[in-house]
Amino acid sequence: MNAADVGRTFMHVQQRLSGTPCHECRSRNTDAYVYELAVIVSCRDCGGATRKGRMVAPRGTA
Repeated sequence: MNAADVGRTFMHVQQRLSGTPCHECRSRNTDAYVYELAVIVSCRDCGGATRKGRMVAPRGTA
């Protein structure tokens, strides 16, 4: 994976998972991040964070 692929993958994760319901309070005020290849959704309302899986390249980039 080159630098452009990594950037597209991070953007894909943010677009797809930001706004998903929080596991703890069900708020949709969430942001998606990648930390050490783990995809994390963090809630801005309650501060909870949920691991959603591992980072993978979007289709067509691998």
